[in-house]
Amino acid sequence: MAFTLRKVERRTIWEATEPCELNPEAFAKLSDMPYQGDLTDEQEFVKYIQDICWEDYYEIGEELESLGHTEDADAMYNLFEGSMNIYSDSSEDGENSWMEIGEVDSSYRKVGGFNSRYDTMD
Repeated sequence: MAFTLRKVERRTIWEATEPCELNPEAFAKLSDMPYQGDLTDEQEFVKYIQDICWEDYYEIGEELESLGHTEDADAMYNLFEGSMNIYSDSSEDGENSWMEIGEVDSSYRKVGGFNSRYDTMD
């Protein structure tokens, strides 16, 4: 009788875009979703920008450009769509792996199509 095994490895990778500067005053002038917080409050502003990420930020960018805030629009696009650079990778610290025994089963999509019955993970 043969057993079906696989080796599993977990890695954590931290990535970030290049830092950019955004002016809260430019966003306060918007007619659609204007920034209404304190212009000096970093926490309020970053929460506002996070909310924009889930909205149609292209329209916001177009309005920023029409108001003469092209640099802020470009910086916002780079923040949301810019390339990500890895600055930390846990695999550089050694391997975090374990063995699993079970069977191939495509219905287990979230775990790579494998029904693990036992593993050596601590």
